[in-house]
Amino acid sequence: MRTCQSIKMLLLASCAAMVPGFALAQAPAAQDDVLAEIIVTAQRRSESVLKVPTSVAVVSADLLESNGVNDLASITKLTPSLQTGIDDTFSIRGIGTNTYAPTVESTVSQVVDDVVLGIPAFAANAFYDVARVEVLNGPQGLLFGKNASAGLVNITTANPVLGETSGFIDAEGTSRFRPGSNGLGIRNRAALNVPVTETSALRVAGTYSSQDSLVRNVIKPVGRYEDDVEEKGARIKFLSDPGNGFTVNLGGDYFKRTGISGFWDTTYRTLGANTQYRTILGNAGIVPGADNLEIAQDGQSWRDIEMGGVQAKLAYVFDDGLELSSISAWKKMDHSYANDSDQTPVNFLNVNTNSTQYEQLSQEVRLALPDDGPFGGQAGLYYFQSNTDNAVQRGGFNNLPAAALPRFPFCVNATVTAGPPPACGVSNLYFLGQDSRLESQVRSYAAFGQFNYALTDQLKLTTGGRLTYDKASIDLVENTKKYFVTLGVPNNVSKGDVDNTNFSWKIGLDYDLDPNTLVYGFYGRGYKGPGFSNASPKAGADISVRPEISKGGEVGVKSSLLDRKLIISASVFHTRFTDLQVQSFDEVLQANTLTNAATATTKGADLTLQARPMRGLTLGASLSYTDAKFNSYPGAQCYVLQSNPSCAVNNTFDAGGLRVPLSAKFTSTLTADYTVPVTDSLDGVTGVTYYHRSPLNSGFAPGMTVPTTDRFDANLGIKAESWSVSLFCKNCFNQIRPYAIGNDAGDAVNAKTLSLTQRFNYDSVRTLGVRMGVNF
Repeated sequence: MRTCQSIKMLLLASCAAMVPGFALAQAPAAQDDVLAEIIVTAQRRSESVLKVPTSVAVVSADLLESNGVNDLASITKLTPSLQTGIDDTFSIRGIGTNTYAPTVESTVSQVVDDVVLGIPAFAANAFYDVARVEVLNGPQGLLFGKNASAGLVNITTANPVLGETSGFIDAEGTSRFRPGSNGLGIRNRAALNVPVTETSALRVAGTYSSQDSLVRNVIKPVGRYEDDVEEKGARIKFLSDPGNGFTVNLGGDYFKRTGISGFWDTTYRTLGANTQYRTILGNAGIVPGADNLEIAQDGQSWRDIEMGGVQAKLAYVFDDGLELSSISAWKKMDHSYANDSDQTPVNFLNVNTNSTQYEQLSQEVRLALPDDGPFGGQAGLYYFQSNTDNAVQRGGFNNLPAAALPRFPFCVNATVTAGPPPACGVSNLYFLGQDSRLESQVRSYAAFGQFNYALTDQLKLTTGGRLTYDKASIDLVENTKKYFVTLGVPNNVSKGDVDNTNFSWKIGLDYDLDPNTLVYGFYGRGYKGPGFSNASPKAGADISVRPEISKGGEVGVKSSLLDRKLIISASVFHTRFTDLQVQSFDEVLQANTLTNAATATTKGADLTLQARPMRGLTLGASLSYTDAKFNSYPGAQCYVLQSNPSCAVNNTFDAGGLRVPLSAKFTSTLTADYTVPVTDSLDGVTGVTYYHRSPLNSGFAPGMTVPTTDRFDANLGIKAESWSVSLFCKNCFNQIRPYAIGNDAGDAVNAKTLSLTQRFNYDSVRTLGVRMGVNF
C-alpha cells in the first residue's frame, strides 16, 4: 500500500506546518498544589478510588492522551498487573485465557459503559473519547454481569453534558522504526457535544487511523495481502435528565479495522539444529534473531474485524434515594483473518483462514440502596446470551515439488481414476490440512447482591453473593475434506451440552483508620463458566471444559497524606485457581486443544504512589510483584525434544511448579508530569514514563521467555486554554521486544527440532510523533 505512504507523508507535513490551534487538550492542566480526587465505578457506583476496598488501577483521559494509549493492548504500560497475550487476550496478576478458541469466555473480562463483552476480540476496538479506564485486580464477577475470575477492565466513555456545546478535534502523525524505511501513521479523533433540549444532550465521537505495517515482507506475496492497518469508528450517545429522578442514556457504536499488523506480526526468532527453514530463509535474506522484523512470506495475509451495537440504560431515583436501573444491550462482531502460517517463501502451510460471527444480548436490572446510612448495597438480576459461528481452513503442500503433488501417494488436486496404485482413487485438497465448522450458544442467568453495614463509625462489614446458572452447547464438525495428512481428527462430529450452577461470594471488612486512610481485607470465591474446545483430541471425545474456580483474598491500605500531596495504595493478595482453562498444541494431532489444568496459585503485592511535591509537578509509581505458578498440571503437552520421561509415553508431563504463561514476576511504571507557565496564556508541558518488566513467560520450552523490558516514553509541548501541540516518543531508545514467543509447529513435527517465532505489536519499536488539536 505504497500510495498510502505518500498520503501519510503529506499529512505528516501538514501536521507539522499547522499553527498551534490543534491540540489534544481536553482539560486544562492541573495547577493546584494538591492531587485531584479520582472518581471510579469499580463497585458499580460513583465513589472515590480511595474508598474502594479492592486494588484498582485508574488511567484518566489525560493520562491516556499524554502517553499515546490508543487501544487496550497499549494500556499495559500504565497498569503493571495487566499483560498482553496473543489474539486480544490478557492476564491480570499472571492469570489469563491465552487461547484461539471463541468457545470460552475470558478470565479477564472487558466491560464498556456497564456492558460485559463476551469474547476477547472486542479488545481490537480503538480508544477514542474515553473518560477513564479502570483495571480491577482479582475476581470481579460479583457485580459486573458475566464472570471475571482473574480480573476486569472497566472502560467508561465520555457521556453527554447537559446545556453545553463543546467538543474537540485532534490529529496525530507518527514515524515508527522499521527495517528499510520507517513506517508512517496518522490518527484523528473528534467529539461534539450539543444540547438537544434544556434537559437532554447528544454526544457524537469518531476516529480514523491509518498505520503502516510493523514487520516488512521482503517478497511480493500471492493473493490478498493487507499488512497496513486502517481503522474507522463512531459512537453516539444521548442523555435525557428532566430532573424528576428519571434518566435515559442511549448509545450506539460502530468500529471497523482492516489489516494484519499489530495482530499477526510474527517473525523467526531462533532456528533449531535440524530446521527445514535455514536455507530457504537465508536465500530470501532473512536472519532470525531477537530483533528480526522481516519475513519472506508468499501466502495471503489479511484481517477484517467489524463490530458494533446499541444499548440503553434507564434509571429512576426515588425520593428516599433508592435507585432502580435497567441496562439492555445488543452487540455484534464479524471477525475474519488469513495468514501464511509458515512465514516462508515456499508453501509449507500457506493457508490459515478463520471466520467468526458473534452476537450477544444482555439485560440487567439493578436496585441500589442509598449510601448515606449505616446500611447500603445493591442487588439485581442478569441475563446473557450469545451465538457464535466459526469456520476454519488450514492447508499447505509441505514444500513438496509441484510435480509430485498430484501423483500417488499424495494425490493432491489429482485426477481421480479407477484402479490400483499408482492410480489416485481420491483427490486431496492439500498435502496437509484441517477444516472445521462450529456453532456455539451460551445462556447465562444470575441473581446477585452485595451489601455493607457499618458496625461502628469506622468499621464496615461487606458481604455479597452471586448465583449463576450457565448453559452452553456446541455443534462441531471437523475435517470433512480430504488431505494426505489430516491435522486433527478426520470426519469427526462433536455435539454437546453443558450446564452448571455456581454460587460465588465475597466477605470483607473495611476500617477507616482516620478520615483519609482506609484499611481493608476480603476473601471470596470467583467463577468462570464452562465452555468447549474448538478441536477434538480424539474421535468421539468430550470436548467440554469445566468451570474455572478461584478462591482467595486481599488485604490492603489506601491513604491520602500531607494534605492530599501524597496518595498511597498498597495490597497483598493470594488466589488459588482450580480447573484453570488452558490451551496447548498437540504435536501428535498437530492441532491446538483446550483443556483444564489442575490448579494454579497467584500471590504477590501491588503498590501505587502518587505525589504532588510542588505546583505543576505530579510524580507516580505503580509496582506489581506476582508469583503465579501451577500447583499441578499433569496433562501439559510436551515440547519437542523435552527430556521428561513421561513425554516418551504419552507426550504429556506435569507442569506443577512452573510459572503460568503470561506472567512476569515484577512489573513497574514510573511517571513524571510537569506543567509550568510560559506566559499568562501558555503553559509548557512535559512528561516522562518509564516501564520495567522482568522476563515474561510465554511457554515451557527453553527460550520461550520474553527478556526483561525497559521502555521510556516522553512528551514535550505547549498548551493554551483551547489548544495544544506536543512532540512525543514512545519506546524512545528502541528496545525491540516481542509480546509473545511461540514454538514453530512445522519444525517440531517435520524436523523434530525446536525453532521459535515471536509476535510484535506497535509498542515493540520506537515511535516518534507530533500531536495537535483544539477543544471548544
